Amino acid sequence: MKDLMKYVMISTLISFMMMNTVAMTTNNRVLLSGVLVASALAASHGDYIFSPLELATLTTVVLVLNFPRKVSESSESCTAPGYTADPVLGCYRLYTEPKTNTDARQQCANDGGRLLLMNSEAEYERVKSFVVQNSLIGVWIQGSRSSVSSPWLTDNGDPLPYLGPTYTEISSPTALAFVMDAIGATGGVEGTNNVPFICEI
Repeated sequence: MKDLMKYVMISTLISFMMMNTVAMTTNNRVLLSGVLVASALAASHGDYIFSPLELATLTTVVLVLNFPRKVSESSESCTAPGYTADPVLGCYRLYTEPKTNTDARQQCANDGGRLLLMNSEAEYERVKSFVVQNSLIGVWIQGSRSSVSSPWLTDNGDPLPYLGPTYTEISSPTALAFVMDAIGATGGVEGTNNVPFICEI
């Protein structure tokens, strides 16, 4: 009877794991569960009989490892139409059709996002590569200011975290929108210019 119970429990666990493996083929927890059950099967070879406590412990460990967990926001896939998942930029979309800064912002908002916020040199290099690869005149990215003497701000009102290695200060009173040009230089230009842009979600 104990042997029968042991095999029923192990068969149930293996079946449960196989179903989970189909649903979560890249999940390391499933792999760990497989190792545990395989170890248990190897240990049961011969005359060894699992005690009820050992069976309960094995069952609990496997169920805990395979219990569905909430997927973190950072690991969610990029599902917005036209958007691409990128390891550096996250979920983004490059619009090559030039628009004014206001219209570009509105397009991003319509998509449920905003103009791309450049946070680091790695992101700067990635954006620059888009500009070069697509032979663009430049791209709107997130950043605005109320006057040339004011700091560059994000859409949330915080200072821009990164201006780029080739940032150039322009004294024109209308240079209030942030852009990266065709050679990777960043700075302010008049927001009424028509420029391609990158949105992020």
